Amino acid sequence: MGIVEHGSSMPRRSHAPPPGGRAQDGGASGTGSDAMRRRLLLGVGAAGLMVPAAQAACEPPGHAALLARYVALKNARDATRCGEIARVDYVEHSGRSPSGLAALAANWQAQFEAIPDLRVTLDDQVIGGDRVAARMTYAGTHTRPLPGFARPTGRAFSFATFDLWRVQGGLFAEHWDLVDFAGLARQLNG
Repeated sequence: MGIVEHGSSMPRRSHAPPPGGRAQDGGASGTGSDAMRRRLLLGVGAAGLMVPAAQAACEPPGHAALLARYVALKNARDATRCGEIARVDYVEHSGRSPSGLAALAANWQAQFEAIPDLRVTLDDQVIGGDRVAARMTYAGTHTRPLPGFARPTGRAFSFATFDLWRVQGGLFAEHWDLVDFAGLARQLNG
């Protein structure tokens, strides 16, 4: 079966041995370079970085546009249009905000009030099946109180996030994230 590497539209043939055949790795143990490459490709594929060519051809083209719309709305500081990117029954798994579209809009509005010059940069994205993963950088100036940083410092700051969404019906349905709060603390407390 062909495999499509992230960022490539050209299928590449895998080097799996024929059914009932032996690996071409110089031995029956499966420890040679070809066997190692197959294990690596299988592991990377399970992480969503490589997908079978047939699946890549079926990925909804709107997922990248949905992520771009998310970033554009954040940079426009427009919480009123969250319904363009998220379902009414949006599930937030971060634990920092409740679930639901109204809660998402309220969370965004609180961010915009706390960081009036908020800027979001999409650094990387991986899209596969019904999942969208993004590595992003948030930046702004600490001019208003933030949770855990009550006294504004006036310092410019940035922090990284890793976000994962499940898409349903062309909208984000669920969200998980990791936020570099330790890096933010070093900048604002240091």
